[in-house]
Amino acid sequence: MDKKEILKKFLETNEVLIVDKNPSSRNRLLKTMVDLGAKRSTIHSVGTLQESQEIIQTKNIGIVLSDYFIGGGSGFDLFKLLREKYPNKKELCLVLVTSNISQTAVAKAAEEDVDSFIIKPYTIQSIQENLISTVTQKIMPSDYIVKIEEGKVLLAAGKYDEAIGVLNVARGMHPKPALAYFYIGQAEYLKNHVDTATGSYNEGLNFNNIHYKCLVGLYEVFMREEKFHEAYQVVKKIAKYFPANPDRLAQIIRLAVRTGNYQDMQMFYEIFTSLDIRLQVLTNYIGAGMYIAGKYCLLNSDKDTAFQYFDNIAVSCSEFTKFLRAVITLLVENDLSEDAEKFLSRFDKDAKDGEDYLVADFLVSSKKFTDPGFVIKIGLELWNKNIRDFHFLETLVEAMEKGGYKDEKIAPYREELQSLYSDKAELSA
Repeated sequence: MDKKEILKKFLETNEVLIVDKNPSSRNRLLKTMVDLGAKRSTIHSVGTLQESQEIIQTKNIGIVLSDYFIGGGSGFDLFKLLREKYPNKKELCLVLVTSNISQTAVAKAAEEDVDSFIIKPYTIQSIQENLISTVTQKIMPSDYIVKIEEGKVLLAAGKYDEAIGVLNVARGMHPKPALAYFYIGQAEYLKNHVDTATGSYNEGLNFNNIHYKCLVGLYEVFMREEKFHEAYQVVKKIAKYFPANPDRLAQIIRLAVRTGNYQDMQMFYEIFTSLDIRLQVLTNYIGAGMYIAGKYCLLNSDKDTAFQYFDNIAVSCSEFTKFLRAVITLLVENDLSEDAEKFLSRFDKDAKDGEDYLVADFLVSSKKFTDPGFVIKIGLELWNKNIRDFHFLETLVEAMEKGGYKDEKIAPYREELQSLYSDKAELSA
């Protein structure tokens, strides 16, 4: 059968999903697909990941053309959802629309996750040639892909040694068999042959140094073996080259903190700010990561980097006022009360009645005003509001001591400090 006829038949029996944030880009792709023979009624055009999810729940999608970045995620996120929904739909065609060379390299490295890619600007002819090639390969796959699929079936059945045998045959059928090495690595991993699995993933990366599946496989091995520094280097590479999703970014931030890679936090912050949707849980993670990294930098005499991280918190994490409170507390502790005072203005107006602002303001005031009586007055107002905080109580007790209060007058506050924060109080004594 003529290849153009193969595409025409495919479009007659499968619906098309077009995903792009830009309405004019969607309309152009829609018109192109109609010109290629798709019925207008079978083409669905949306701009976000959420809208795409709604479409794939009810429609028989056969071809997806998705931009690299879409509302709420990326084309990769969408393709993952489709693979999960249609695990046995071998003829599903997932086409990534890219706009630059780096994105094209990523599309090539995402072997099996992306069936093909279209580079902007495109023509009707280039899309036609791309889709003809993609659909034909799906309907009449190469011997290499057939052998890979054979190995995957054996792998799913738990026949790991047989799968490895078949995949080794596949390995010799392609000039750059990274995908075959990935599945060999999977089989070895499932056999608990960790070192052999690691070797297979690395062999795959020798053919394609940003091969997505091999990188993920290597990351999972290192995490299982609790080799966190090695795992971090791999996942950092994934974050650099592949569109980040919130779950993976949260994992990376946790791992960066765990391994002390604070110098990379700005890169992760920039990835965070590029996301269309920033869930509260991820905002909490990025705020915590930047605070810990900023504290480390401050205590290691890198004030400029520390303040960059603290400014990021003020800009993007102000809904979590605990971070601003922590930053101000840290600055006051390190005799940077003038800098701390500047961060007081970063609290939203509605947050200035909250405990975080009141404690932060008290700590700044305790350094700004030399009269212990004034500090005690503010402190007692917070005490009567039932606010309890180690730094607040410690500062209040110190002000009382400087103000000449008798021990019996200070005793209730000192006892509260000892009772609630015994470990900290002992260290500060």
